[in-house]
Amino acid sequence: MLKVYSTREVTNVRLKEATIFGFGKWVDYTIDFTDHNFICIYGDNESGKTTIQQFLLFMLFGMPPKKRADYRPKTSSKMGGRLTVEDPEAGTYTIERLHDVRNGKAVCYTPDGNEHGETWLQERLNGMTKETYQSIFTFSAVDLLDIRHMKEDDVGEVLLGIGMTGSNSIHTLEKQLEAELGDLFKPFGKKPTINQQLTSMDTLYSSLQEYRETKDEYRTKREKLNQLTTEMEQLQVQLDEAKDAVFRLDKKLQAFPVLKDYQKVKEQYQSYPEQLTFPENGIERLEQLNEYLMPMKSELSVLQHNLEEYKTKQDAIRNDFYHSDVYEQLETIIQRKQNWLDCQQELHRYEEAIQKLAWQIGKELNQLDAGISVDDLTSLQLPFSAEKIWNQVKRDNDQIVVMKEQLEREHKQLLKEQAYLNEQKDKLQASLTDEAQEHALQETIRQYHHEEHMQWDLAEQTNQWDQLKQRKEKNALNWLVVGIAMCVALMVAAFMQGAMYLWGIAGIIFFVSIGQWAVRKQSFREFEKMFTSKRPQSGQVTEEMKREAEQLLSESEQKKQELSIVQDKLQSNEMEILKWEEKQSGLNQRENRLNKQIADQYRQYPFLERIEIAYWPAFYHTLKHVLDLQQDKEQQEWEYDKRLQESKQFENWTERTFRDMNWEDTGKSVEDKLADMEHVLQKYRDDLARMEQYDQWIAETEARRRQIQKKMRVYEEALTQLMTVAGTDTQEEYLKKGKQLKEKQEYANRMSELDNQLARILPGDDYETFITMELSEEHVLKSAYESESDRISELERTIEKKRELRADMNAELAALETSESYSEALHRFTIEQEKLEHLAEEWAVLKAAKEMLTETKRNYRRNYMGQVTEKTTYYFHQLTQKAYNAIYPPEENKPFRVEAKDGIRYDVNELSQATIDQLYVSLRLGISEVMSEKHRLPFIIDDAFVHFDPARTKQVIALLSEVSQRQQIILFTCKTSVVEAATNVSLIESDSSVRIPLP
Repeated sequence: MLKVYSTREVTNVRLKEATIFGFGKWVDYTIDFTDHNFICIYGDNESGKTTIQQFLLFMLFGMPPKKRADYRPKTSSKMGGRLTVEDPEAGTYTIERLHDVRNGKAVCYTPDGNEHGETWLQERLNGMTKETYQSIFTFSAVDLLDIRHMKEDDVGEVLLGIGMTGSNSIHTLEKQLEAELGDLFKPFGKKPTINQQLTSMDTLYSSLQEYRETKDEYRTKREKLNQLTTEMEQLQVQLDEAKDAVFRLDKKLQAFPVLKDYQKVKEQYQSYPEQLTFPENGIERLEQLNEYLMPMKSELSVLQHNLEEYKTKQDAIRNDFYHSDVYEQLETIIQRKQNWLDCQQELHRYEEAIQKLAWQIGKELNQLDAGISVDDLTSLQLPFSAEKIWNQVKRDNDQIVVMKEQLEREHKQLLKEQAYLNEQKDKLQASLTDEAQEHALQETIRQYHHEEHMQWDLAEQTNQWDQLKQRKEKNALNWLVVGIAMCVALMVAAFMQGAMYLWGIAGIIFFVSIGQWAVRKQSFREFEKMFTSKRPQSGQVTEEMKREAEQLLSESEQKKQELSIVQDKLQSNEMEILKWEEKQSGLNQRENRLNKQIADQYRQYPFLERIEIAYWPAFYHTLKHVLDLQQDKEQQEWEYDKRLQESKQFENWTERTFRDMNWEDTGKSVEDKLADMEHVLQKYRDDLARMEQYDQWIAETEARRRQIQKKMRVYEEALTQLMTVAGTDTQEEYLKKGKQLKEKQEYANRMSELDNQLARILPGDDYETFITMELSEEHVLKSAYESESDRISELERTIEKKRELRADMNAELAALETSESYSEALHRFTIEQEKLEHLAEEWAVLKAAKEMLTETKRNYRRNYMGQVTEKTTYYFHQLTQKAYNAIYPPEENKPFRVEAKDGIRYDVNELSQATIDQLYVSLRLGISEVMSEKHRLPFIIDDAFVHFDPARTKQVIALLSEVSQRQQIILFTCKTSVVEAATNVSLIESDSSVRIPLP
């Protein structure tokens, strides 16, 4: 029973909006997916549809850096964008990916204000990868071509692989495993790797058996060689011991001259007193103290002379000073000098500013030409509210003018559109096909299908009649042959027995057989004539007539739809005209209110009657500026009078001070008198600075003198301490005692050097005994040296003889050891055995993988193939206009089979290519719906219907519309026929981000 799926509310993940910052050719581009669940993105080839599809995959699953580089925009430095997704569980969230930020990883912004990373996004997609998504939820015309390129016998298996995994990868993987297993091992093969390895090991084993025969002889000679080597090693030990003894005796003989020098230096060292009291580095310390004391004594004399000179100069300066009150008064006047100078500059500036403001005010009033004088400015008040009112009046007036022009244009456009729509309505009504003609066209199509069905039935009946006819003719012929055979037998029996009745019976049987055969032959001819007379007349309705009728019906249906659209637009036009009349009425009321407001302003400000309303805001600012200038002028005049009074007071004070000091002031200006006061005050400051400098120098000199005296006391105390330690009273005695200590130290150093030299020549044990040896024992060492040398020569000769004997034995063993020796062959056999084990393990892994793949296919078939087949059957039933009622999945070596509505079953390779394409599309839709119950993702189709005729295109678009009620579908196409068929689809042109509204 064919199952019909009811529509339900979409609970799958939906794409709402895509914003492309930069991706391929697209920069700052937005796509709105909000309105419908079935979106068609239309554009010509090379218009960027594939780039948009890759952008959606990039936002959902990311992209490797090398592949991202292929989509970097040429006209922008930014690459990436945002994708807004509606999830029934997580709500609406936005995915953001940028090429140069976080290495292209996603950041997801959720409605609660939180940010999430790539891991959170993968959890929302239930672990879906890009490859899995493309194999289940996307397909294109290329996938259909892959089916066409396969062999007919493999079509069923490839469809099964697609049904199980969403692609034909499982088929390829299984073939690859079989090929690799065959390359490794075949039971009766020679070329596979494991077969060759087994052959090689058989050869090695044979060689190994040959080498084992010579193993015993080799072992005996090897034992003798080992014994000889042991004896040589023992002799070598004795030789090494003798050489070591000779080496030690030789070292002692070399050290004898050094021993003689050591004993001589030791006698000279012992001639000095055992104890010499003297400071450490005493001579150098004495010389250093004398070097420090001499410059200090010289500097102390110079400092005393400088002190006397500084005090004399201070007394001379102090006699030239005025009284301190005089300097305080001069200081006060000079401090206020700068204020007086600034006041003079401000007076000059105020005079210029007042003149400039007066000239500017007059100029501005002349430019206004509003009948306002300078005297009027003092009484004129211009509140802040006036600006707001004048601006509002100006805006209202401008808006009314613009709205009048706009309404006039809208009225003309509406009338023009109404006339055009009426004209289109009349044309369409005139071109419509009447009902009688439509009924005749439908009857033509029905008659064509009826005749086609009758032809199929006739062919089936003809086939059955031919089979029955052959079977009946064969039976009639058999009866004829049997009758003739019986007749001949009876005739023979009658001839031999002479029985006449047998002749009669034979004749009866013969005529009966001939009659039966002739009657059946005649009945076959009459029945075939009757069957032929009942055949329907063919060719009354041709296929061309049927296609022409379908085309005329399609055109008629399209014109009806266009007429309905025109009528809807006419109704909308009438509503727009009513809205226009309401707008015109509201504009008139608004204009009346504005005229009342303008009259009120004329009463308050009569001068506005001379100004156009468009210039009121500018006039306000200009008039406000003139009033501000008048206030600035009045403020400047007040400040000028204030500064002039302050300047007069300072000048009178300066004149009075100059007279009190009895200084000559004939013909001097205020500036000159101030300069004289500054000169007197500056001389006083310079003298004070010199007095302070002399005080500082005197203090520094005194401090330096005390410091030098204190430092000298330290050095003198150190000098006295050196004399006390050495036990001398004068420096001469001190130097003599230091010389003796130096000579004794030199002898001690020489003894240490000779002792170190002996220690380097002799080992540790020999050194301890040799240092106390008498010089007369030298001849004993020479005698022992000669004895050990003779023993070394004898041992070397014995070792040489045994070395020659070992060389002969090595030569004999070398004759037994060839390049293919036993150990080498055994080693190679072991290596080859390990290689064989590795190959066997690899074969076992591949065999297990193939078995697991086969078991996985069976499990998948048990778990999902039933659901996929059920949904595929429903979609295939709809796409083929209910021509097929059932689909049967592959069984053993049988491919997919379909059952037509008449009950006849067809293999998939017996169908037309277009029907195979429809079966493939149905299968992919069924897979997507089964998988969407877990993954809930949109379905993307890329120009998969380019080879469909218009009728099949309409059928598949209608089916996708039904599927879109449960799952969002995005269709990319460059074919206008697909766009024309998609009448209930949200259409987006790829060269514009503006959505084309639905009709």
